[in-house]
Amino acid sequence: MEHLTQRRGMSGEVVKTISGSNLFPALAKLYGLPLYETPIGYKYIADRMLETQVLIGGEESGGIGYGHHIPERDALLSALYLLEAVVKSGQDFGELNDSLRSQTGFSSAYDRIDLPLASMDVRAKLLDALQSSTPHDVAGKPVTNCLTIDGYKFNLADDSWLLIRFSGTEPVLRLYSEAATIEQVHEILAWAKDWATSVG
Repeated sequence: MEHLTQRRGMSGEVVKTISGSNLFPALAKLYGLPLYETPIGYKYIADRMLETQVLIGGEESGGIGYGHHIPERDALLSALYLLEAVVKSGQDFGELNDSLRSQTGFSSAYDRIDLPLASMDVRAKLLDALQSSTPHDVAGKPVTNCLTIDGYKFNLADDSWLLIRFSGTEPVLRLYSEAATIEQVHEILAWAKDWATSVG
């Protein structure tokens, strides 16, 4: 994003999946770019690329694509852009990363755990609990908003978040979190695991 906007003079929308890092919106804000959030799955990013002018789209598993290219992930083009960024900036990857985090004031840790559920009935019970009594705080932190485009993503007052999402094909509960430190991430995930155990 930094290289395309600052050295190549390009612009467009930044598209991220709901489970992607908050570094996406922090950088989009820094460069004055619009941001669009999709459900998990690169196909949703590709669909957005066919609808509007997208600069870059990415998902948490590392799939990155470019609206000026093709509506699909392209690791080779990403590698070439990264090499070009290093050459033109005169900085290595670590220095570029540190610079971006310094400019945005953003630093975080991330983790995910998958919880096998006893049955699809347990899945239905947990989903009903999320719909009927959506939590107002998570691990002692107030929920500022909840996105439901793919599971339940709780954005918290300290800019951390928790995503509770079910597998569509098997009885598995997926828990994702990002926070300032890995200790806070683990506290949030432990809270989510305890919540699921108490309900299920």
